[in-house]
Amino acid sequence: MITVAEINDIDRIDNVRLAWRSLLGKTKGVTFAHSPEWLEHYWTHFGEGLKLRVLLITLGNKIIGIVPLVVKPVSTKMGTMRVLTYPLDSWGAFYGQIGSNPAATMVTAMRHLKNSKRDWDLIDFRYVDQAGHDHGRTANAFKSVGFQGSQALWQALPLVNTLDTSWYAYLDSRSPETQQLIETAERITAATGRLAFYRSRLEDPLTPGWNPRWDLWTEFEQMNFTLGNQTTLAGGHDSQSRKLAFLRDIHGPAVRSGMARIDALFINHSLAACAYGLQHAAGTDYLAIGHRSNVPQETVTALITRMIQQSIHDGESHLNLSLLGTQLADMWQNEMQNSFRCSHFPIMAPRSQVLRINRWIQQPSLKNNASEKTITSKPVLKLSRTTDHDSNIEIIDEAPQEWSDETGSRPGGERPKFRIVG
Repeated sequence: MITVAEINDIDRIDNVRLAWRSLLGKTKGVTFAHSPEWLEHYWTHFGEGLKLRVLLITLGNKIIGIVPLVVKPVSTKMGTMRVLTYPLDSWGAFYGQIGSNPAATMVTAMRHLKNSKRDWDLIDFRYVDQAGHDHGRTANAFKSVGFQGSQALWQALPLVNTLDTSWYAYLDSRSPETQQLIETAERITAATGRLAFYRSRLEDPLTPGWNPRWDLWTEFEQMNFTLGNQTTLAGGHDSQSRKLAFLRDIHGPAVRSGMARIDALFINHSLAACAYGLQHAAGTDYLAIGHRSNVPQETVTALITRMIQQSIHDGESHLNLSLLGTQLADMWQNEMQNSFRCSHFPIMAPRSQVLRINRWIQQPSLKNNASEKTITSKPVLKLSRTTDHDSNIEIIDEAPQEWSDETGSRPGGERPKFRIVG
């Protein structure tokens, strides 16, 4: 018989840590954000005012699935609403249930939520990889228990596909404006001194000499995390110090899990720019890019150029820069993927119904946004700032968005314009 046990105290996570870790290896689309260590540090830094609801799906005495959830107060034009959602808060692209039985896990979790006392005003599961690993299971789970499920596009993710291209082909696909920006950045940074690119190679933490590179992290924290009028730190509207403290705390367990990445550009043996990301099977989600205040901002462009070259060389699938803002990501993207949201607005919650109607009026049709991937070429660089809206139209402007989420030869034998240095 399938049953549900619920954890509401973060200290109890340790009791199921081994079972949780075992399920991670059986979860499609797993990221570090699915780990118990992520949830523990997330709760430490962002858990104030939230209620924890971790659903353990058990068959007999064995845990077969986990659905980590939080009830989050969100300020809206209708007052503060209690939203049941995933603990991600703009730190990743996709999220979902944990385990090898996704359909049974989601249906059982939805049945438990329907039959238990309602401590939320609406359910809003964001970051759903509906066209990928989810395969519509979340939406079907809503329907199976009689929830009035509402599906909508959550985010359009501009990604860099580094698997199906060479560096030369990728560079040729950029707009003339972008190619000029890359060439200019190379010229400016080369004039500052000798350049060297470094990408962390994460060894087994049990081997002698294992190094999580805290030396680089110490310098990284002191960098400038703005590019023009844009912040290059993921994580919504929290302060820079709070977000960096969170990243510092997750770095150790992320390294031990083999999922942390540090990309760095050195000028004359001195760290000039650095990017931090979390790796997974589909690529790397970058959460921060910084540069020293005394180096030109073009150093960031030079760093990203080498990051893409290295990922193409290594056969990595994707680089995700979208968490750092669309203005930065649009310059480099050659593929679009969509994440979706599945929501339920209880009939007995009038304010929730008003929000449902507002969203229905404002949201584009799901049918028009249901494409899995769109390959694009020669994008036009957006020089003006773009604002990443919540897409919950009820969120008031002054409220936080997330409240306490080569190979190959070049035709004609021409020499490459750029190469990986270091």
